[in-house]
Amino acid sequence: MIRIASGAGFWGDYPDAPTRLLETAEFDYLQLEYLAEVTMGVLSRLSNSGREGYATDFIEMILDEHLETLLDRGVTVVTNAGGVDPETCAREARDLANRRGQSPLIATVSGDDLTDTVPTLREKQRLAHLETGEMLPESINPMAAVAYLGSDPIRAALDRGADIVITGRVADPALTLGPLLHEFNWDGDAYDRLAAGTVAGHLIECGTQVTGGNYLGDWEALSFPDIGYPIAEVTADGTVTITKPAGTGGAVTTGTVTEQLLYEIGDPSAYLTPDVTADFSCVNLATVSDDAVRVTTARGSQPPDTYKMTIHYENGYKLAGQLLYSRPVALKKARRAATILEHRIDDLNLTIKQTRAEYIGHNASHGPLAPEETDYNEIMLRFAARGPSREDLRRLGMEFAPLSVAGPPAVTGLTGGGRPSPQPVIDTWPTTILKTAVSSEVTLYE
Repeated sequence: MIRIASGAGFWGDYPDAPTRLLETAEFDYLQLEYLAEVTMGVLSRLSNSGREGYATDFIEMILDEHLETLLDRGVTVVTNAGGVDPETCAREARDLANRRGQSPLIATVSGDDLTDTVPTLREKQRLAHLETGEMLPESINPMAAVAYLGSDPIRAALDRGADIVITGRVADPALTLGPLLHEFNWDGDAYDRLAAGTVAGHLIECGTQVTGGNYLGDWEALSFPDIGYPIAEVTADGTVTITKPAGTGGAVTTGTVTEQLLYEIGDPSAYLTPDVTADFSCVNLATVSDDAVRVTTARGSQPPDTYKMTIHYENGYKLAGQLLYSRPVALKKARRAATILEHRIDDLNLTIKQTRAEYIGHNASHGPLAPEETDYNEIMLRFAARGPSREDLRRLGMEFAPLSVAGPPAVTGLTGGGRPSPQPVIDTWPTTILKTAVSSEVTLYE
């Protein structure tokens, strides 16, 4: 049996999560998942401005604090912390280890970065938008374009003896499936077992979301400050047990596992990954003990001949400001303030493509489905706008503070002193690309 622990579900997760795991549990692998959909675009922008293009938390908060412990306990680390620059991340990790008198074998997985090839790919493939079918416009100038690689290069790195594997963009479940391929030597056409490993990876990739975080069930009974991070126990026949360290908060139940199983999968009978097309609809869940759920009967079939690919590009600017109005008629006051801002946009002839007014406490979450109540104690107006001109949005940002004395009464909570600042918008273009157009590479750093 192999035990794979998840110590990060996203970049920004609790920095002490690996500490909690190391203090409370034994495991063979520590996976750290840092990359959300838009993160590669953000990292590319940082890299282009001379800053680090990888998840710096991995060096500063994981290796710096736990390198010796991980090596002494024989825990192998697999992470996508490399972002758009896994090579620099690996060199930083190697240098840190050398300064500490340690010599782990570090491997990078690269080949996902296709930014420079987009013009050629645009000519040879449609690069159609996954939702709209629209072809990639010539006007889009990519900041980054990355393919979601599979688990094979991770397996190859581990086969070569890597203690730490740092990838760029890979499919999230690959961080789990790669170690399982290495440990159990599963064949590439053992689709049911590949599906089981993919289910295991999918269940722990978001960290505590499978141990009670964000749970819609009996969440009031859960302890959240000490919530336990998940561990997937996997056997060679593809049986998966999801658990967490004893004595930690949260819970692992068929309910928490079911919610995570259905998270962001599209068609549950055909969850597409680079490694396998997994059928989640036939998965069986069974409680085997407190905080331990067994997952069996996953089925798989041949994977697609394409990789998912996201193209990240700058698309103008955005701005958002907030104003808090108190009773009486708090909602009426907030709506009037939004109307004033719309009028000022027109009066100043600002080039604004889109605006949005949300009334927090009334309809920010439910939009037009919110009941039309009037007796609110307070309402927060969040007024957002986007457009091509940074200067016009900067000018709009000057319109919030004056409303404290030139608008409806009983207002407070002005954003950042009253003048919100415009920020670049980084959009994504989801598409697919033939696998034959991509070559992955494993590099060792001793």
